Amino acid sequence: MKNVPMHVAIIMDGNGRWAKNRGLARLHGHKRGLEVAEQIIDYSLAIGVKYLSLYVFSTENWKRPMTEVNNLFALADKYLARFEKFCKDRVRVVVSGEREGLPQKLVNRIDFIERQTKEFDAICVNLCINYGGQKEIVEAVKKLNRQGLEITKENIMDNMYCKLPEPDIIVRTGGQKRLSNFLLFQSAYAELFFTDTLWPDFTTEEFDSILAEYCKRSRNFGGLNGSE
Repeated sequence: MKNVPMHVAIIMDGNGRWAKNRGLARLHGHKRGLEVAEQIIDYSLAIGVKYLSLYVFSTENWKRPMTEVNNLFALADKYLARFEKFCKDRVRVVVSGEREGLPQKLVNRIDFIERQTKEFDAICVNLCINYGGQKEIVEAVKKLNRQGLEITKENIMDNMYCKLPEPDIIVRTGGQKRLSNFLLFQSAYAELFFTDTLWPDFTTEEFDSILAEYCKRSRNFGGLNGSE
């Protein structure tokens, strides 16, 4: 595929509704959602995407029942336990978000995986867990103040949870058309794609169609392209 985006970010919405539509508990939707996430990660690696950010758990998700919250953390831990596959595929894993409030077992797993995969370069999977874009900006500015550094775009970017390129594409499944506090600073010139497909029904074929549409778009970043 030509013009593969360097960084794709995805808001994986619709797990709960997918389960409800089938008369299942929400946990079944989240389990299926994890399977789809693994498929999209593998496919992104295969086609040459270098960075993939996935919105796993937002700071607002704490409002959900604790049973569901704990299930989400357990699924995140299950994915992070795939250390041998990360090594085989040379997948670097990083986590954006606040560690405070997370189960200690999950924090330990995150710390271990980030250390052990930091040199891998096939793809970087950025899991946004206990993440909020507004808080990320606030925390970055606080870091700059503590260091006595000037508040510039470059310095803010350097002090985000993870130092990654800005996303080329942000995809949201599930029918809603909003960013929901996801990568707010980084998304200034991202191409936005919204689909009614619930995340557990999202396929590599639909992902391909989004990437094909991305390739047709002219990205001039506020300037003029050749036809204007």
